[in-house]
Amino acid sequence: MFPLEAKQSGGKLLPQSDLRGGVFLEEMSCRRYNKKKCEDQKKQHGYKIGTWNVRTLNQAGKLENLKTEMQKNEVSVLGVSEVRWKGQGEIRSGDYTVYYSGGERAERGVAIVVHKSVVRSVVKKIACNDRIIALKLKTEPVDVLIMQVYMPTSEYEDDEVEKVYDTIEEILQEDGSIILGDWTSTGRRNHRGQMLIDFCERNGLIVTNTWFKKPKRRIYTWKAPGDLRRHQLDYILVKHRFRNSVKDVKTLPGEGRY
Repeated sequence: MFPLEAKQSGGKLLPQSDLRGGVFLEEMSCRRYNKKKCEDQKKQHGYKIGTWNVRTLNQAGKLENLKTEMQKNEVSVLGVSEVRWKGQGEIRSGDYTVYYSGGERAERGVAIVVHKSVVRSVVKKIACNDRIIALKLKTEPVDVLIMQVYMPTSEYEDDEVEKVYDTIEEILQEDGSIILGDWTSTGRRNHRGQMLIDFCERNGLIVTNTWFKKPKRRIYTWKAPGDLRRHQLDYILVKHRFRNSVKDVKTLPGEGRY
């Protein structure tokens, strides 16, 4: 099988008041679709994908820094939360295309940033709202749906959270789905975490972050200012039938802030 890799880096995009890492899925078996068969059938065509809450891209230089981090860490597909852009659309910036979905105000917002080597595999874009966006990629043996999600925080009522889950289920594919995002849930330790677990069980999904034994620095993705506690809020979900294709998942904490 050809690898579909996922990688996420923290780094200079993080504001000084917040330590926010990202999650990367080390390797997931898949083949990039190609009408012309390779002479060497074992030749690998890999993607690296991940998820990151960048706090905002609505400031000068933020997008350029994001692209620099993607290039440095060889990330091909990156799901982004809190871009804080208005409206929906796509823009090309250098070697990358940004597919984004926001609201009427520069709040929340999600995006998927794709390297030019992957753009030709994008066959469909689903821009739902300022919390959900998805891209369908032509791959083998099945097409892959990559979805980026930004869940409501604890300030919102459960009804708002349920609405987001309902929308996800409406576009969720039976096979080949990878759901990335900031779930603002901490596993079994709170009610929102249980909602995430129930959602996964209902839809045959696994939380890949929990499948591998890692040191704590490779698990948590967020630390509040002045708080010694660290939290795991960002997750990568895949269909249960593809669990054996996932080789490794871990967090790369922020390397710097500005």
